[in-house]
Order: sequence, then structure tokens, then C-alpha cells
Amino acid sequence: MRNGLMRNGVVSNNPAPKDLGSPVIRRLGLDDLNGCAELALDRSWWPEKGKWALLLAAADAWGVDAPDGKGLAGTVALTRWGASNAGLGMMLVAARFGGQGLGRLLMEYALREAGEDCAVSLFATDSGRPLYDKLGFQPVRRSVAFRGTFRAGSPANKARKREARAGAAPLPEPAGEVRPVTEADLQTILTLDRAAYGADRERMLSRLPGFAEQFLVFEGDAGIVGYAASWRTELYTVIGPLMAQDGAVARRLVTELAAHSVTQIRLDLDPDRPELPGWAHAHGLLPTERTVIMTHGGPAPRGVSGHLYTPISVAMC
Repeated sequence: MRNGLMRNGVVSNNPAPKDLGSPVIRRLGLDDLNGCAELALDRSWWPEKGKWALLLAAADAWGVDAPDGKGLAGTVALTRWGASNAGLGMMLVAARFGGQGLGRLLMEYALREAGEDCAVSLFATDSGRPLYDKLGFQPVRRSVAFRGTFRAGSPANKARKREARAGAAPLPEPAGEVRPVTEADLQTILTLDRAAYGADRERMLSRLPGFAEQFLVFEGDAGIVGYAASWRTELYTVIGPLMAQDGAVARRLVTELAAHSVTQIRLDLDPDRPELPGWAHAHGLLPTERTVIMTHGGPAPRGVSGHLYTPISVAMC
């Protein structure tokens, strides 16, 4: 029988964590921003208050209050993409309550709230993968975070050879211009994104003008054929989402966003695709964290995946 949670947070047939009593899972809001940031710090994550604020405003986030009165014992966030798809992230459990099953309780609650007919995707780390396997998540593809100081301009000969070994053959410079997004562009961006992603991400994309540091489009003779945003964490400028008709447009957008950044850049890329990983490496971004994208309850969104290069965030999939 599948373990699960009742909607009031009471465990249906899982034993309660021994130090947590009978945990009640409650909805989180913007008033919980500091608690979420403190929990992240407890697990040696950066607090990333900007990202948390976006999730608390536009996603469904839940948590368990610590029984010792010291903040939150655990959190999880579900970002809905229409009725049939969602992204899951920010599943965190305070170190002092680790190993007691709270992470599983939170995950099962989020899956129950998503609904049986909803395909839920996430980025799985090595530490989280065993739990996700037990819950029935299936691997879809790999993801690697490329991070570092972006070097603009033509790569040196050694870098070109690295690109060639990685399969990233040089592409001709695309005809068109990169410019900031205007309000009049948003409907076109949403239409392009639904076709590329295969589900409706309006609830997050519509907030990018207020959230992102930069939000750009690439406009060619046929109109807008790519867009990308960059936003800050404590250490990095994250480039995401990045959608483009081909690798040449994607590279142009990344270059415009990264070339003048005062911080290091982070790109979350599929290492098995040729268009960007070798090029990013040649321009100073090194592969670091490796994760696996997994899905539960059905296939991942079915769009034109070749047009998608980076997610909005690994917390939203």
C-alpha cells in the first residue's frame, strides 16, 4: 500500500519521526521567508532570500515547525505548470531532525497535493536520489552546473580544441539583435515558452521582469526567437531560463548577459547536448555540481526540448 499523508499533515500509515511528535505540515507564506533562509543556512546552503521570496509568492510551499521552537524543521516547494505538470524543489530538513523520515513525509505530502494525474519533476542530487527512487521517480536526463568567471571574446586555440572535442562545432553568428524585454513582448514569450516547454510557466515567467537583474530577447527577421534572464544569488549570477531556436542564438544571449557581470556565472546545462557545454567551458565556466532530472507520475512536459537550454532554477525544474 502506498504510504501517504492526510491533508491536515497527519501521517496515514508512516511512523512519525521520534523527535518531532506528530508533525503538522502547514502552508508557508512570505512571513516565513526568514525561517526558510535560516533553514537553508542550517544545511550549509546559501540563504537565497530572493529565490525563496519568489517561490513563497508564486509556488505552493509547505513546512513543519520545529518542536523545539527554533524555526522550521523542514520545507518543500511545488511549482505548478498548468494542471498536469509541476516542479518540486527546496526539500530541506534541519540537520538536528535528519534521518527521522521527515523528508519523505514532506515529499509524499507534496506529491499528494500535486494530484495523481500530475507529472512532477525535480533535480536530484546524489544524497536525495535514494529517497526519490523509493518514491517512484524515474531519471530523465543529466544536468551539470557550469560556474566561473565568463571570458567574452573569441576562445584561444586550446579552447577551440576543447570545444571540438566536446562536439560544440562553431556556429555562424545569428542575424538579429539582443535587447531588453518590454511589456509588449511578454505574450510572445509566453507563447514561445509553452511550445518549447510543453506546459504553462506563466506564473513564474510573468514575474521575471521584477525578479531578474536582466531579461533579454533575441529578435531576428522572423520576430523573437529566443529569450533569457539572469538573476543573482549570494555568489553567482544564474542565467535561466534560456530558450532559443538554436545554439547560436543561445550563445549570443548568454554572452550578452554574462560578459559584463561583476559576479561569477552559473549555467545549468545538459552535458549530453553539444551546443553549450564545451563552449561554456572554453569561456571559463567549469563543470561543478552534477544532478539528475527525474519525473514522477508520468512523462516530463512534452515541448520542443531542443529549444530549452537552462531552467528558471533547479528549485523549479
